[in-house]
Amino acid sequence: MNIAYTLKLLGQDPVPFVFVARELEADYAAHLDALRIDVSGINAVDAPYSSHAFVFTDCEHNQFTAFFGGPAADAQDFAPSLRRFAAARAFAYAIIAPDLPANMIAAASAAQACGIPFLTDPGQNLTDFTAADALELLRLSHALIVNEYEYATLQRMVGTALNDLELLVVTQGERGAFWRSATEGEGRQPAVAATVVDPTGCGDAFRAGFVNARLRGANLRDAVRAGGVAAAIVLETAGCQAHRCDDFDVRYRYAWREAPAWRSS
Repeated sequence: MNIAYTLKLLGQDPVPFVFVARELEADYAAHLDALRIDVSGINAVDAPYSSHAFVFTDCEHNQFTAFFGGPAADAQDFAPSLRRFAAARAFAYAIIAPDLPANMIAAASAAQACGIPFLTDPGQNLTDFTAADALELLRLSHALIVNEYEYATLQRMVGTALNDLELLVVTQGERGAFWRSATEGEGRQPAVAATVVDPTGCGDAFRAGFVNARLRGANLRDAVRAGGVAAAIVLETAGCQAHRCDDFDVRYRYAWREAPAWRSS
């Protein structure tokens, strides 16, 4: 939902697909309504709790996350529901966000079957993956984005299988990000300077900024730059869905000394 929030601010029309429990709060539903986010993919099931992530940040901005997968863990119709939903809409792109291994694999398979290009983001749920799970997800994926800890974890799990991806993007916090692409080569960009208020949600913002730029025709260098700008905006805001992107273009020009030409696409 953090990714969907920033994508909406950047002018995209995200449609989250997720299972939620009966305790979905009315104020959060109103928040989504105020943003005019399409909620047709939000599936309410008879379960006591939705998924929860508890994020702890230490004084050096290292983060530790405890994640509860929510009702999707017991939703036997996850895969067929997602396939029906994806097949019924003309989606231009998908982000397979962190979830239980079985659900991520099912989501990647559904997107592939429906001909929807997608970015795979296993995130904090990598701790739930076996090596076999990780290999299966990579087999289905073309593009992968992870942070440096997740990258090191995957290297231990799957080794050189990471080299088979068409695109790999690795974020490295204050050191920026690097990428390796089968068609656009390799590269690295520094991080965007920002005043640290709350690092929670920066990775989600990076992904939204990156995907938005790519959908508008940006090359990999500029997409990584856009991800860095979005991450910096969130870094300077308390909370994951309280920021604005009204000054995105100004921030981009200030950071990179050139206008985001792809923004007009």
